[in-house]
Amino acid sequence: MIAFLPPEIEEFRNRIRKFCESSLEKNAQRWDENEEYPFESLRAMAEEGIIGLGIPEEYGGQGTNRLKLVIAIEEVARVDPNSAFILEVESLFNQTLVMHGTHEQKLVLRDIASGKKIGTFALTEPTGGTDVAGIKSIARKENGKYYLYGSKFFITSAMVASYFIIFAKTSPELKGKGITAFLVDKETENLRIGPSIKMTGFRGSAIGGLRYDGMPVDPENVIGRENEGIKVALSTLEKGRVNISALSLGMLQRVYEESVKFSNYRKSMDQPIINYQYIQQYLTDMLTDLEASRLMVYNTAMLIDQNQNVGMNAASTKLFVSESLMKHVVKAVEIMGGYGYTRGTVVERLFRDAHNTTISLGTSEAMRMVLSRYLKI
Repeated sequence: MIAFLPPEIEEFRNRIRKFCESSLEKNAQRWDENEEYPFESLRAMAEEGIIGLGIPEEYGGQGTNRLKLVIAIEEVARVDPNSAFILEVESLFNQTLVMHGTHEQKLVLRDIASGKKIGTFALTEPTGGTDVAGIKSIARKENGKYYLYGSKFFITSAMVASYFIIFAKTSPELKGKGITAFLVDKETENLRIGPSIKMTGFRGSAIGGLRYDGMPVDPENVIGRENEGIKVALSTLEKGRVNISALSLGMLQRVYEESVKFSNYRKSMDQPIINYQYIQQYLTDMLTDLEASRLMVYNTAMLIDQNQNVGMNAASTKLFVSESLMKHVVKAVEIMGGYGYTRGTVVERLFRDAHNTTISLGTSEAMRMVLSRYLKI
């Protein structure tokens, strides 16, 4: 229990945890093994109200309380990281529209919250993702419409999404200051979806690419203002880092639970390996980083709810929690030995899923670059 959390938040967590354990955990291995998109889990989460977290009630959601959203992502990630990963990325789509969209654009959120449609955030391109200003996609304005040319890559839910937020340069000569964000329907002319990309982890997340060669987009589908897309992207990514931190936190919680359980059960030389000091050191380090990670995630989420500037908090939280997950999932495999490296075990799946969290929404190196800006007096 955390001292600064009100009782109703703990009650919310308990409700979400019971739902996750009863409705999501049973299929988690299936999504990974079959590389299957978790439509069944997403429908269940929509019915529970989880998909609608972060979406205003007037658009069919559960409200914009960020703390509740990150706790839900954490609890889903504890039992089904693949579905939590999809939830985390879809929250980027939702938050972009909530923060920058028009009333008409926000109307699509009703179908997102209900689980009828899927939205995703399409920024990364084949040439890179961290360098937002360096995207190659362009949008030419002709006869009152924009025509987009280019491609995206490593887009979560690309193969199944109904809506995309796509970033392209409307004024290439301005470089990063000439980017615009667009809301695009999957049925838009000249939009080609694919190829499907087979990943090492989060294998059921329908990651793929997009290509568009003269794709027409109406001006009313511009999100924010023309040439201000980099502000749209960076503001969404900054606050979104607490969501992927919550994903890492939930996975780290499960890494710790599985490691403790195995260490108490597994015997070596006639005693449980939990009795050995080096195993105790692994586990106590895990517990310490787990507690610190949870405090960082919740604090950043609460700062967002208070409309505070969270640039430093979001970057440091994302860096610390994802790096902690990576460090300790390796230790979990060491504790379990061959069992931790065997397909079909929870720890083996977490081991493959974990590395994505140090890459998505800004690599660890990029987070250190962001944080370095706060060092100057």
